[in-house]
Amino acid sequence: MGGRNTGKSYFTQQAIDRLMRDLNSQPVSDLVLSEGTVYGSRYHCVEPVGGNWMEMETWCLDTYGNCGSMWDKDKAPELNARWYMNDRRFWFRNEKDRNWFIMKWSR
Repeated sequence: MGGRNTGKSYFTQQAIDRLMRDLNSQPVSDLVLSEGTVYGSRYHCVEPVGGNWMEMETWCLDTYGNCGSMWDKDKAPELNARWYMNDRRFWFRNEKDRNWFIMKWSR
């Protein structure tokens, strides 16, 4: 038998899964552009409003290769990586890569 809290955790997980599906099924309504620096190097940033983050991340991995890491505590930061993800934004070293991202996701 399941016990007293079985149903509660099941329904909580169902609600979380539904919320994530709803959030990720929104169309991209805007792409907010900005610039920032990573270890002193200028990067071109895009913050998607809406859209499916996991699809965008997968597309970037397929298109640009591995993402640089500044936050992995187990290894040294990767300086001047081609691209990063942080703070709900994609960070691109080359403006051309950012523009390619914009063309893909601005439909």
